[in-house]
Amino acid sequence: MAAASAALRPLFLRHLPTTATVAVRLHPWPLLLPFRSLRSSLPPSRSRLSPVVFAQSNLFKAIQTAWRIGKDVTEAGANLVPDSIPRPLARIGIITVAVAIALFILKSFVSTVFFVLAVMGLVYFVFVSLNTDELSTRSKITTSNEEETLEEARRIMEKYK
Repeated sequence: MAAASAALRPLFLRHLPTTATVAVRLHPWPLLLPFRSLRSSLPPSRSRLSPVVFAQSNLFKAIQTAWRIGKDVTEAGANLVPDSIPRPLARIGIITVAVAIALFILKSFVSTVFFVLAVMGLVYFVFVSLNTDELSTRSKITTSNEEETLEEARRIMEKYK
């Protein structure tokens, strides 16, 4: 039975053991400490000591990943173009279309943000300009209230002299 199942397995997997032998060989290791407590008992690593370097390496990895994805998308798009068009021209065309779409989306986003900020500024300006009368009367009321409070405090102090 084992020989028959080994014959049915693909060639690149024949050198690997079957699942029955893997189950026998693998033993679960007992977990003595939870992962967090184990990590907290370890000395601080160099990445914790220098968060700027850590952030820069993540930024570099993100840029590398974006570059790889861009190359893959360009290749996939170039493969969709008919074979009568040379590959370098197809890649240039795909890159041009992708850049145009990205710039359109960026322009739309930026213009939307500026429009929202302009409307908020206009609403604030109208609110302040329409409520100037109330603000000036409030300041008069508060000054008269402060004067009354000070006068009352003086009377109380004179009473207990």
